[in-house]
Formats: sequence, C-alpha cells, structure tokens
Amino acid sequence: MRKYADDYEVVGTEDEKGRIKKKAVYRGDYYEVNVPEQDLVKFRRIALLLMVIILGLHIGAGFAGNQGMYRFFVALPYVFVFLPLYFFASGILRLPKEKRPFRRDEVELSLIRTKKANGFLIVLLSLVVVGELIFLIGFSKGGQSLEILFLILEAVAAIAAFLLWRYQRSISVQKIEEE
Repeated sequence: MRKYADDYEVVGTEDEKGRIKKKAVYRGDYYEVNVPEQDLVKFRRIALLLMVIILGLHIGAGFAGNQGMYRFFVALPYVFVFLPLYFFASGILRLPKEKRPFRRDEVELSLIRTKKANGFLIVLLSLVVVGELIFLIGFSKGGQSLEILFLILEAVAAIAAFLLWRYQRSISVQKIEEE
C-alpha cells in the first residue's frame, strides 16, 4: 500500500556471486499494545467468536422473510452492514497473536481498523433495529411473528457488537518513543 511506502527503505546487499539483492527494511515508527500477551490472544479469540455470531445472526435475520425488509429504511441499513462487517473481519483476522513492537501498518490494519469498523457496525445495526421498530409501530398490518424474529436477531447482533466495542476500549496502542 502506498500509504505505508515511506515507512520502508530499499537496501541493496551484495551476495556471494556479486549480484545486488534488494530488500525492504522497515524504518518507520513502532507501536506497543498495553495488554499482556495472554489478553491479546484472548481478545483475538473473543473477537473472532463474536464476529462469527454477528455474521450468523445478521444473515439469519435476512432469511426471516419479513415485510419490513421491503422498506428502504430497514433494507438499506441491513445491506450496508456488510461493508463494516467485511472490514471488521479483515481486521480481526490480522490481529496479532503475540506481543512485540508492531509496525504502523500492522497496527492500523488490525487493531485500529477493528475499532473503527466495529463503531460503524454498531451504528448500522442500530439503524436496522430502529427501522424495524418504525415499521412495526407505523406500517405493520399483522403477522408480526417474522418481524419480531428479525428484530430479535438484529438486536442480539447489535448487542454483541456493543459488547465487543466495550471490551476493545481497554486495549490502547501507543507509539514507542525513540531515545
């Protein structure tokens, strides 16, 4: 990625045959995470589990076949949830397994991406729930069992995203100051 190109320097070294081999060497800032290694591994497992639960609940709610999904104020946020869910999943899959000094790209593409995507995920899931409530209150004409099922599944997914956000707040990343 070009965003991180300035953090690297290309260094040429000569091998035994006299050819110059180029190698990228990291010259940027390093970052540290303020949690112990076992908590980092625990966070990775919890985040992966909750992501699978949120994805399953969200997709399962889409199969409910409710009338609210025919309204734009329910269907649009429902569809847009998949975008932060994608970035959320890609950030979780890049989360570190061990504690060490991290490069800027490692931190931004895992921990910071996960925090930002989770925030958007909470907002969009909440919009789906609010849209469904508006449909139930103002537009529903009976046969609400599928609407209630959809609402419960989306609400539980939003709660799971919120719980993960609360857990994420305890993890902070700081730049290591060089002496």
